Amino acid sequence: MTISGRRRLAPPVLPASRRRGLRQVLAATATLALLATAACGGGSAGDQEPGAAPTTDSPVQLSVAWWGGPARAENTEKVLELYKKSHPNVSFTTQWQGYSGYYDKINTSAAGRNAPDIIQIDNRALREYANKGLIADLNPWAGKTLKVDQIDPKLLGTGKVDDKLYALPLASNTQALAVDTTVIEPLGLVPPETGWASWDEFGTWAAQVTTATGGKVWGTRDESANLSAFEYWLRQNGKELYDGQKPGFTAADATAWLDLWAKLRDSGAASPAEVAQPANAGDISKNTVATKQTVATFSYDNQLTELAKATDHKLMLVPLPGPAEGAYARPSQFFTAYAGGKNVATAVDVINFFVNDPEAGAILGTERGLPPNDQVSAAILPSFSEQLKYVAAYDDRVTSQAGDTPPVPAQGDSQIVQLLISAAENAGFGRQSTSDSAAEFFSQTTSALERASS
Repeated sequence: MTISGRRRLAPPVLPASRRRGLRQVLAATATLALLATAACGGGSAGDQEPGAAPTTDSPVQLSVAWWGGPARAENTEKVLELYKKSHPNVSFTTQWQGYSGYYDKINTSAAGRNAPDIIQIDNRALREYANKGLIADLNPWAGKTLKVDQIDPKLLGTGKVDDKLYALPLASNTQALAVDTTVIEPLGLVPPETGWASWDEFGTWAAQVTTATGGKVWGTRDESANLSAFEYWLRQNGKELYDGQKPGFTAADATAWLDLWAKLRDSGAASPAEVAQPANAGDISKNTVATKQTVATFSYDNQLTELAKATDHKLMLVPLPGPAEGAYARPSQFFTAYAGGKNVATAVDVINFFVNDPEAGAILGTERGLPPNDQVSAAILPSFSEQLKYVAAYDDRVTSQAGDTPPVPAQGDSQIVQLLISAAENAGFGRQSTSDSAAEFFSQTTSALERASS
């Protein structure tokens, strides 16, 4: 910004990682600006009237996009094939990838008015996509094509923005630490299934693990860059990540969070920044439990299925340290319908099939999380593998003590994810003090949320 009456100075030279992080945030902002232009006047049902019946008596082709690993891809394709058996005129094209870069690809296709007909999103993108008019208001189909009576009202409400239903939860899950018991059982350091009473107790345990392995495996991954873990910790301290369209925390809170992880790194409990960094983008294949670099890492309970396939070690789920109020039952992902699609009604019918059909539920299992439909969940639970039953039991135990589900994240949340990664890496690699990194993160978060809502 040029200030009238002042000489414009040459911009400072930033470290490479900070330049990269800033470019990612600016690129996301620019893409969303294009998205807003492309979606202007969105929220309609494409070529159909909102609430219209699905059209499957003539050929219909729908595109479906999601992120996830090979197990999710296999299950999703099987459900689409099952739908086609009773709807032979409907065909699908699919695209899937890891979480990193997923929204960039969706935003780019939306800017070209060519977004997938069915889009998997999480709650961090919901408000933004709804406000931009990218995804269709599903209210006209609710109670007709879209059956919602067997979904817990609180869980169903997580798909609403301003009382309009934009997304149907595909599953629910809750927060956990995935812990490698193959490493810690011989050491006599298996934690209780209820976890640790405090973060200090957790730090002591993790340092003991690192020492017992001779430093070959760290007790825990450095999770300072993980916005979901930060949110959990804030809730334990009586705060939320957002207060409407403003941060729900202070710069002092952010400093305390970065200090917590600096202390864990210094004690040897947590991995150094260079070990943690490859997994900061959320790629499960780079998870440090899967790569056997740490014993514990942040996870969602449904991810145990994918993690277990990535390692030959035995894993367990343990709640995050401290008060149980930090946890909450959350929609693991949603399916949404592109507002500009040519056959939104059929897309809605497919979404309904994923959520409410018992055969589909049996195929999907708990890879995305627990089925949102209570009847489907009860019907398929007996057929679950021991691993899936274990995930379901963990989820029930934790969510029975969990706090309330927070409101839909603020518009611009996707940018905050990257801002925390940049701040945590700056502190972790020693480029900035924790207080300076936190202050910059808080300032940038405040500005990004203001811009996102303007």
